[in-house]
Amino acid sequence: MKKINIPLLHCTLMQQGEPASLNKSSIGAYRVLHPSATMAVALMATTCAGLYSNAVRAQDSATAVSASASGGTSHGHHAQSATSTTPARTVPQAEATPVATAPTAAAPAQGAGTTVASPKSKMEEIYVRAQRRLLREKDSPSAATVLGEDHIRQAGITGSIVSILRDAPSVNVYSQGIGNNEPVMSIRGARGSEVASTLDGVPMQDLLNGGSGGYLNSIIGGRFNLDQISGVTIMPGVAYPASTTFGTIGGTIDYHSLRPAQKRQIDIFGSLGSYGTYNEGFQFDSGKLNGWMGEGINAPRLMIKYSNMQTRGYIDHTPARYNNMEFAFDKPYDDGMSLFQLTALYNTGSGKFVAEPLPIAYLNEYGKYANYDPSQAFSSENNDYFTLILKNDKYINDYITAGVTGFYEFSDSTMESYANPAAFAPNGGSGAYDPPGTSIFAQNPAGFGEQGLYGYGNLFYDPQVYTYDGASRFPAGSAACPSSVANMWSAAGQASPCGYNAQLSYTRTDTYGIRPRLTITPPTVWGIQQTIKVGALIAKETGNSSPTYAWGTSNIPRTSSNLISGYDGGPQRVMYQGYFQDKIDLFKNTLHITPGFVVEGTQSSLTGSKIYGGTVPAGLASSAYCQQYGCGTGAYSAHKWDREWLPFINVTYDLDKVLPAAKGLSLYGSWGNSALYAPTSDFSPEVMGSVPNASIVHMAEGGIKYNRSNLTVSIDYFYQKIDRDFGMFNYQSGPDAGMSIYTNAGQRAMKGEEMSVVYQVTPQIQLFGNFSHLSDHYKATALESISVQEDQFGIATNGSPVTGVPQWLSTIGIDYNKRSMFRHGDDFNVRFQGQYTGHQYTSYDLTGSENVGPIPGIGSYGSYAYYNATAGSTTYDPHGGIAPYMIFSLDLNYEMPLKNAGPLKSLNFDVNVYNLFNTFYWQYKYRQISPSSCGNFTSGPFAGQAVSNYGCSKQFSDGLPGQPASVTFSVRARFG
Repeated sequence: MKKINIPLLHCTLMQQGEPASLNKSSIGAYRVLHPSATMAVALMATTCAGLYSNAVRAQDSATAVSASASGGTSHGHHAQSATSTTPARTVPQAEATPVATAPTAAAPAQGAGTTVASPKSKMEEIYVRAQRRLLREKDSPSAATVLGEDHIRQAGITGSIVSILRDAPSVNVYSQGIGNNEPVMSIRGARGSEVASTLDGVPMQDLLNGGSGGYLNSIIGGRFNLDQISGVTIMPGVAYPASTTFGTIGGTIDYHSLRPAQKRQIDIFGSLGSYGTYNEGFQFDSGKLNGWMGEGINAPRLMIKYSNMQTRGYIDHTPARYNNMEFAFDKPYDDGMSLFQLTALYNTGSGKFVAEPLPIAYLNEYGKYANYDPSQAFSSENNDYFTLILKNDKYINDYITAGVTGFYEFSDSTMESYANPAAFAPNGGSGAYDPPGTSIFAQNPAGFGEQGLYGYGNLFYDPQVYTYDGASRFPAGSAACPSSVANMWSAAGQASPCGYNAQLSYTRTDTYGIRPRLTITPPTVWGIQQTIKVGALIAKETGNSSPTYAWGTSNIPRTSSNLISGYDGGPQRVMYQGYFQDKIDLFKNTLHITPGFVVEGTQSSLTGSKIYGGTVPAGLASSAYCQQYGCGTGAYSAHKWDREWLPFINVTYDLDKVLPAAKGLSLYGSWGNSALYAPTSDFSPEVMGSVPNASIVHMAEGGIKYNRSNLTVSIDYFYQKIDRDFGMFNYQSGPDAGMSIYTNAGQRAMKGEEMSVVYQVTPQIQLFGNFSHLSDHYKATALESISVQEDQFGIATNGSPVTGVPQWLSTIGIDYNKRSMFRHGDDFNVRFQGQYTGHQYTSYDLTGSENVGPIPGIGSYGSYAYYNATAGSTTYDPHGGIAPYMIFSLDLNYEMPLKNAGPLKSLNFDVNVYNLFNTFYWQYKYRQISPSSCGNFTSGPFAGQAVSNYGCSKQFSDGLPGQPASVTFSVRARFG
């Protein structure tokens, strides 16, 4: 059932007491082959290059130098606690930049009685002490994955912030368009709205509803884009308390923003690719701005970047345009040991999209990537996003670092959905543009067969504010309502779709918050070391009432005269979170125990003076209209507190000192809980019953990490059980039309295995790969949001698999990198990879006659309520499925330095090929009953009752094809 809407010189690294001489060409390889030394390598690199001021890049001051899986990572680097498939490359600027350990790199304390040291000796002392803190502060291993620059380049301009995640185990992603165009993902079977995302530790998901917001809200463009990040850490399941964020039962995705470079330079870039896709832009890096704000290590730096991308899309009639701008400012102080950062992002996204997969019969007739002509039907969005992050990490002394982040975000989303009145037919028939046996779907009242609920004398009419009457505004015989269409519906005894075949809605959210944090590393006592992290996150998000307007043509006006819902008011949510985490290192630093917890709560509300199901004002209720027809809209206010205690523990044992032959091998296990809170849309008076409590995930995972010589291996097993799983049903016909049921009766269980391998064959050749196996099932019969795309709600039965989640996922590939291949100092890289997506279960819609057993909140089989709730409800299809497929991609990159070319310092050429062998595959597929206006029963036990909107259409198959072969050529010119 459908939802409604840097160069380096020779330096010496002290890694575990052993000197390792590294030169420019070996830094990148060492980074991959010795993940446990990653931070020290990066620190050494930045120290030698005088880059100490680029220190803090992690989620908090404690993890500013840790690329651990569950601390705040540094781009492109990975520590022992994380799995990375980043190829062995010279450390790129974006990777080396963030790791210098400013706030945690300890300098001699003031007043310590020491003599003034030379700059060289002072830097050496900072380096040694910072390295010691690095080893203490990084979190113990977990099943996290770190992705860096090479993965971003592999995704290309046609990718999105979600598509890059496919390089990690247990992550499945797809999209219906080029760029950030309705990206869909799952992690270990958890849906995108159940996964939290952060940028530099700031929550980026919608706090009111999860994910990008309500269904089909803000799906084109995003708060940040792929070319505005330098890396990402994927923490599936339950992250360490210091790395978690609000509202997740699927994991945390921590993105890292692009930061200013050390050198002054200007990049001008452009791309040209398949499907009319092109991109152009510039990036200006100031380098060190020596002056009154600071010099040398303390000099500030800034960056400005802008890009514009346009595409006509690989699906017909789905053009899109994206504009992305970032301003970043870094100001080190305290001799580079503290750092203030400012990040401002303003992005826009606009275009057309497919509101749901099209009938496969339609695609067979008109082409695999066909779509309705905009004169027949279309959905479009126009979105604006702004993010401001102020972040300060302060070195106090060798034992304490402190930080605070403040942020503000807003998003504006305008969505329009139009279908020609001829596209609809009464009683579930096929419209003018569909093959027989299929019917169109549109996100407007007519698309749901609900036109009879609006207008004078009907359910959603209000004589004060919702006075729009489509039938009188677009009468039969008018230009937008041909007589043939009106007569066909009149003959069927049903309301015409004219005037309700177009809809526009506007959604605005504002979010602001603060995140203080503190890291304490007490002196070692009796050989025991501790790293204590405490912090909080306080945020508030408000939304408007999403005013919605109906019309009979495209270009819908936004006036009070055609408003049909969302008069005033809106939702808001305040969330409070505090965390404590203590890493305890025992037995000569071989046993690591990290207990912790998160305490969080929410205060949520929904208010409005004209909400359906609210209290009708006495004066209005006594009016002649309300006495004759009834009135259902009025004032409403709802508030709810939620509080949860979420414990966590990780135990890790390093075998290095016990079994020398097992050097580099660590064993670990983690257990923890996390919570996801009900969307604020559940607070509506249209909800029958109480608002659900938070869903809780219980995670247990154990694994092995091996980091030795030229081989890195990570293997883990996980089990996650979700209790109080959300479910809902929306009545779209019958006596309860407009009402909804939300429940907490569902349960899900996910278990599986994950493995990742990086093998450095030679200094130039690296093999990499990962695989994951997942078993994801429902453990109770209940109302559920069935699909990963979250466009279907329905009924899950005990033991049935979760649909749209591949059982097997794998990525394999080879990376070849050669320096000075054609000319001195150049860099040539080839990256070839294949991604396998295994079998996926699919769904179908029930007819209402099936007995699936008692359903919490609905009752037992035989009643009209049971029929109305099951008709059109989506459930697991034992006869369906999506066949496995494998997609190959290729990226060729050549960096050519230039001399004696004036300000032009280098040229970079990149050729990116996606779906190299042009494999056709289905990303999403199911069998459905499309909603329609179906009239009343004329006989039987339900005679006189309304036939469900899903009770008269035929069942047919829909599908969303994956992106065919595409080629993108990019050029970047760097001036300095």
